[in-house]
Amino acid sequence: MDSPIFIDFEASSLSPQSWPIEVGLAWLDGKRVVSVSKLIRPRWNWPEGDWNPKSEEVHGIPRSDLDGADHADNVAVWLLEVVEGRPLVSDAPEFDQRWCDRLLGKPGPRIDDFDRVLWMAFSHEDGTVAPGRLHHAYKNRVSRKVLHRAGDDAAGLCYAWRAGVGK
Repeated sequence: MDSPIFIDFEASSLSPQSWPIEVGLAWLDGKRVVSVSKLIRPRWNWPEGDWNPKSEEVHGIPRSDLDGADHADNVAVWLLEVVEGRPLVSDAPEFDQRWCDRLLGKPGPRIDDFDRVLWMAFSHEDGTVAPGRLHHAYKNRVSRKVLHRAGDDAAGLCYAWRAGVGK
C-alpha cells in the first residue's frame, strides 16, 4: 500500500481571506515517517489585516518570523516538487485546500479527507472494514498531542496511517 503525502497548513486566521503561513508535509519512507515544513513569507497582496492574534497564539508563530521566511513563490515551487503528483491527505481538507490554492496562486492538487482515505484504505475488496487496522490508526491519532505546527501535525497523520498499515 503506497503512502500518501499528509499535508497541513497553519494560517493567518480562519477567515475566507486568510493566507498560509506554514506548510507541513509527511510521508512514509519504508516504515520511517519523514516530515518537512516551511514557513511562508506572505505575498504583497495578501491582506495584512487578516492576521489574527488568536491564531498566532494557537500556532505560536509570530508575524515577524514570516519576514525572514521563504517567499510564497519559492515555497509553492518546493511544495509541487516534493509532492510530485502523489495523493495529498489532510484532516481539514476544506481549509487546507483553500490555503494550498492560495499559496500556488491557482487551483492546486486535490487534497483528500483523512477519514475517507483511512476507511477506503483499510476496507476489504468486498467493502467490509478491517476494524483492527482502523482501531490502530485512530488509537494512534487520538493519543498524539496536536501541536498546531504544520510539520508536526502532518507527521501525526502519517503516524496514524503507519499504525493502521502495521509496523
